[in-house]
Amino acid sequence: MKNLLRRFTVVATFALSAGLACPLAAQWGFALDLQRSAYGGASKDTTSGGPGGAFRPGNAQAVTLRLERRLGRATVGLGARYVRAAVVLDAQDVYAGLRGELSTFEALPEFRVRVARSKRGAALELYGGAVIGVWKFSDLGARSVPGATAGVAGEFPIFDRLMVSLRIGGSVLRSLFRGGELPPEVVVRTMRRSEISLGLRYGR
Repeated sequence: MKNLLRRFTVVATFALSAGLACPLAAQWGFALDLQRSAYGGASKDTTSGGPGGAFRPGNAQAVTLRLERRLGRATVGLGARYVRAAVVLDAQDVYAGLRGELSTFEALPEFRVRVARSKRGAALELYGGAVIGVWKFSDLGARSVPGATAGVAGEFPIFDRLMVSLRIGGSVLRSLFRGGELPPEVVVRTMRRSEISLGLRYGR
């Protein structure tokens, strides 16, 4: 956990100060995104002939606030995301869940690069970065869940500095489960997350 916090501090410092080298070209921005996320992996039933199910987080909605620094075609940013989700058992003939079992906070340092822009100001960007998450079970306490994320983003101007943003991306994360927390026939696997988000961005 200390190593994760140390890395977060280094990345956050870079993300918030990278524009100091080009003060005339850099622009600050703020964004608010609403996401819909779907999870896969996290665990797997290895029983021969069994239902082949898995325990995983349920599909959930999230909200992300992001502070950004734009440097020409490149942008560095630091996001903060909050999620509440269920824990579900997803098997061949069974789907059951415990609602509100998980609460999650994630820090999301990211780097974006603009690959296309129209005359009217609409832009297409590619983004990627780290995921530094703390997931908390209502009964089992908190644990760190690091990972990486990448995707594509589009921006569409409404007014001079206000834009609608649309993002489609995915993440690879450490499983939120630990050894001994699941039945012996269920093994821990890398967790996957796909998501789509709609939001507003203010800035240049």
